[in-house]
Amino acid sequence: MKLFAVRTDHNKYMALDLEVNDFIENFPEEITYQQAHLFSYENIALSEFWSLGQTGFAELEGSENVKPDICKWIDATLLLSPKAYRLLGDSMAPYGEFLSVILDGETYQIFNCLTTAKVIEAESSETKLVFDEKSVGDKLLFKSPFQSCIDIYCSERFKTLVEDCEFAGVNFDTRLASPYSA
Repeated sequence: MKLFAVRTDHNKYMALDLEVNDFIENFPEEITYQQAHLFSYENIALSEFWSLGQTGFAELEGSENVKPDICKWIDATLLLSPKAYRLLGDSMAPYGEFLSVILDGETYQIFNCLTTAKVIEAESSETKLVFDEKSVGDKLLFKSPFQSCIDIYCSERFKTLVEDCEFAGVNFDTRLASPYSA
């Protein structure tokens, strides 16, 4: 089973200009400030109170600043262009939720991954993740509480879907724990 960490290509693509503080007032009172900022780790579904309207892309210094078809946002979330959502949305839906956001007059979707998979802790560390194949199963997308849900992982099937559609903006990294690990 071949797995990948989904990572944004910041050398070429812009990022979503949106932070948790931009919509923190939308969280219900029972969710603390800290939990809101760790919504991916806490596995909080946002759709019940999501009401964000418009935002934009952030140009990154040293980047070519091209609009991505698909890119990471915060932790285990992805931003999808209207076309990417149209072609990938149905396949992704069982593994999380979609949140609408208007960018440059177009409706983009933020995919908030709500699916987790376990690692084999005895074989994993800060620099190496070994996922439990039973836990991963046939999941298309998932995150790992072992490393605080800061990354989104995918199967080869998802990588193939993105590549077959010729969507740009992400890299599929076999270094699951960190892009800087050996």
